[in-house]
Amino acid sequence: MKKIALLPISLFAALSITACGDSESGNPVTPEGGSQPALSSEALPGSSDALPTSSATVPGSSETVPPASSAAVPASSATVEAPVEFTTDAVALPDMGCTSEPLSFGSGVKLTCNGEYVGNILEDSDTSPFDPNAAAYTSFVGIKKIFAALQPTDKAVFILRHAHRTSSTDVDGVLTGLGYEQAITVGKQIAGTEEIKYWHSEIPRTMQTSMAIAQGRGQTEFSHVALKELNGGWFEKDHAKVEEYNATVSSSYDVVSRWAYNEYPDPTVNYNEGFYDLMERGTQFMSEIILAKVVPQSRISVVISHDQMLYPLTIFATNRLLEMKHHEDKSWLNFLAGVAVIVHADGSIKYVPVMGLDEGTMSS
Repeated sequence: MKKIALLPISLFAALSITACGDSESGNPVTPEGGSQPALSSEALPGSSDALPTSSATVPGSSETVPPASSAAVPASSATVEAPVEFTTDAVALPDMGCTSEPLSFGSGVKLTCNGEYVGNILEDSDTSPFDPNAAAYTSFVGIKKIFAALQPTDKAVFILRHAHRTSSTDVDGVLTGLGYEQAITVGKQIAGTEEIKYWHSEIPRTMQTSMAIAQGRGQTEFSHVALKELNGGWFEKDHAKVEEYNATVSSSYDVVSRWAYNEYPDPTVNYNEGFYDLMERGTQFMSEIILAKVVPQSRISVVISHDQMLYPLTIFATNRLLEMKHHEDKSWLNFLAGVAVIVHADGSIKYVPVMGLDEGTMSS
């Protein structure tokens, strides 16, 4: 496992990825992942002075990021054969010029960055208790509830989408001021002195999200490592085929949604040539990445990835019972939402749809 090199933002020019657009353009976009070769972990800038100070609003649509190269190789290639090597860095967030004030309604804050209103950060309004013994979970649960319910003998992995980003869908798309504050808020919900290790993709915004969560927890430094398997293309088998599918629909989100839920308007059409089987590939990711690599390293872990990875993974984790069908109601995975993996002392495992913000889904 390679350590992360801290490189200047100027290297982005040689590493940029062609974006498929965003909702501001009025054109459909391709969900994160599945279009370019994976970046080396050396391409990840980490210095805070390499980050922009603007906080431009970004649409809820997903972006194009490099796919995990393991999606095109035998499953055995994901097996870890050597200890994972972490890089430990100081938590140093850029000054995004943000201030907050309590909302006049509900619980949460109104955020202003550089004198411009950028959004609200709301608290989870669901007062129903979290049942750690439920047989299955079919709706999102606040991360604070899950964290509080963990037993000392439990292990937990929170696999989350990154926070709010700038409008760029390329590799240089980074967190906005709103995104940093969102991630800090999530960190406050899982605050404590126990060490947490962070895992993220090779795309800068996921490391930035990890760092902001660490600050929210009260950490002055954090241990982290980049995994190419988190880049976004884990479920995609043949990108050319996926592009063919996208050309036949008004929104590429619908392709991913119909494949994940195995629902097609025409029974003679399916997307199996472009995507792996959801259940088999989801099981492989949990087994070979989460349980084999992540869980052994720390009792509590935070994994930050992208929506192309986490939208289907969340559907897999709930056995398709979670209602997040974009092809029916335009719902999509929200920032800082995903799956909590809880491993009990007896070896049993539970998957819980988790949200770091007040909602697990967004409209795209």
